Amino acid sequence: MGGHTIRGFGLASGAEYVVLGFVLGPNVLGLVEKSMLATFDPIADVAVGWIALLIGFGFGVDGDRRARAASMLGGTFVSLFTGAALFVPLWLLTANIAPVHGFDRVLLVGGIAAACSETTRQSVRWVSERYGATGPLVRLLGELSQSDDLPPIIAVAILFSFVTPAHLPWTIAPWGWALVTVGFGLIMGALAALLLGRDFRRNESWGVLLGLSVMGIGITARLGLSSIGTLFTMGVTTAILSRHRAALREMVAPTDRRVLHPLLLLAGAHVDLRAMGSVALILLCTITARVAAKGITGFTLGAASSAARSAGPVLGLGLLSSGALSMTIGLAFALRFPGSIGDTVLATAAAVAVFGEFVGPTALRVALKQAGEIKSPETPPNQDLAKA
Repeated sequence: MGGHTIRGFGLASGAEYVVLGFVLGPNVLGLVEKSMLATFDPIADVAVGWIALLIGFGFGVDGDRRARAASMLGGTFVSLFTGAALFVPLWLLTANIAPVHGFDRVLLVGGIAAACSETTRQSVRWVSERYGATGPLVRLLGELSQSDDLPPIIAVAILFSFVTPAHLPWTIAPWGWALVTVGFGLIMGALAALLLGRDFRRNESWGVLLGLSVMGIGITARLGLSSIGTLFTMGVTTAILSRHRAALREMVAPTDRRVLHPLLLLAGAHVDLRAMGSVALILLCTITARVAAKGITGFTLGAASSAARSAGPVLGLGLLSSGALSMTIGLAFALRFPGSIGDTVLATAAAVAVFGEFVGPTALRVALKQAGEIKSPETPPNQDLAKA
């Protein structure tokens, strides 16, 4: 991590905690045993839901500004394109090498595509704060990274809706369970906005958010649905309907890293590279397809935006960083589908996050420098603060 942290928050992707968890976990040093990890699974479920709620609060918001409609559509398209570019080669690859068939194969390939289709919002913030980058390209990339969460979250909600517990006393079609996932989040978000009322009271607001979010996580866990989809929808709905949206974002912002770091540590400890015999080929295919997809995205941005044109082809590589949402989806799959499917999705998400940390921030810095939005690249303005 030396020289790469900013404001004490660590790396843009949080990959250091994933690696630390993997080293301490049962597959390397064994300081954390599988039985101990199992006792933390309920806490991990709550952390997954809470991170999704925070992502919902910040969806389409770059700093204090609402992202432009074109940027929100662009972020959604980039995420969809990346997910499709991952799904197709992985689907062809797993037809011959993976010991999964039928819907299990859909879960495996769809889970990897969903987990690895985002660009972490922290990467642009990391470069802009560390190197003092400002300009239209920084704003564009910030808005795109804040608006690319919707497709993977919808994909996860749909995939989870196909595998609801069999002991429920009623039968609903998978598309109905997907609507229940989203609809439950809409209801809780509207209820949260109603309970928050006209006047903002910090203590009461904490009670409302914690109470509703834990209730939502518990009900979705009972039904076998995606807490990510429900809590994300709740966050977006609350932010839209409540007049206290800015105060709520400021209130919950400090919990981001306090919840995310332990979550990443637990995710790293759950990573098992022996989950599937062909995991090495899956990792290689995923990383290659993601690099190709982001490279094409960089060229497209250069052709469509004058702000991105001068950044050059390296811009696409600057979008390779993944982080909170990717690892949250990976851990959710590992908890919901224990065994080769969940473990492979989590291991792939972790590998993509670590690889992106080595390539993404450096490429993004080079792209912003070529675009003239980094004024003093040799001496980062926040270096003293980072060292402190």
